[in-house]
Amino acid sequence: MASSTIRTFGVDGKTGQVDPFGGYTPEKWPRAPPGADLATDPCSRYADVMAKIESTPFEYHASGQLYRGAFVARSDAALSAAFVLLPDWRGQSPLAHDHAQFLVEQGCAVVIGDLYGDGFSPSDPSAVGEMVKRLMENRDRGVDALHACVTALRARLPDGLPIFCLGYSAGGMVALDYGRSGADLSGIIVASALLTTAANGASTRINAPVLILQGTQDQVSPIDVIARVVAEMDAAGNDFRLELYGQSHHAFDNPDAGTDPNARLVYSPAAAARSRRAIAEFLRERMQPVA
Repeated sequence: MASSTIRTFGVDGKTGQVDPFGGYTPEKWPRAPPGADLATDPCSRYADVMAKIESTPFEYHASGQLYRGAFVARSDAALSAAFVLLPDWRGQSPLAHDHAQFLVEQGCAVVIGDLYGDGFSPSDPSAVGEMVKRLMENRDRGVDALHACVTALRARLPDGLPIFCLGYSAGGMVALDYGRSGADLSGIIVASALLTTAANGASTRINAPVLILQGTQDQVSPIDVIARVVAEMDAAGNDFRLELYGQSHHAFDNPDAGTDPNARLVYSPAAAARSRRAIAEFLRERMQPVA
């Protein structure tokens, strides 16, 4: 019988919202007290894990451009897999590092990819339109950059270690395009993605299994767009699954988006927690395939 892991989700005492880290934001992660039994004290055990996570610069080149990402991993643990994490439009934001730390908790090393080059991480929302437009108009450059990132990561890892891609928002578009390019990956996950069908003339076949996590109220990738991507993947014979979260909008993973249901970007703590459970389950399945 296949083994399973139960991941608990707590409630933030200040906001009353579901928090996939049991109420601990990165700034509030505790440290194990002296003498704590890490084998029996879950809070102390988790704190001990987080205390050993390190983030270092990770550079790679593509199309004559320098890209500056971040390599995030535990300093004291054997790896079961690795991820290239393509974040939303803000690049290497605190949320991107939060997502990376979640993956590290699953036993993975993570590179947070550089969406724009030279480590640029915009903080002004007014810049997002032009930056994402540039990504959409130069989809092949995004694929080339991601390929260079994966290649550099693979050279740093033990031979044969599985590599996955996880993309949020615009990063999800790049991750799927990379899959369509024939990428050699163990899996591709996109969450609250800027979904698009394949570019004109591009292949629609993706060799790696794909997990798509989207909200039904997403105004950036509405249901009709999701349906077109699903139809394309079905016609191509791709191995994929789609998980939809009701009453959830674009950026459901981002607490900074706020919870105004009339806004374009809306945080959903329930969808955020469910998406992390789905990511963890997808990873376990790919690492322990059913015979």
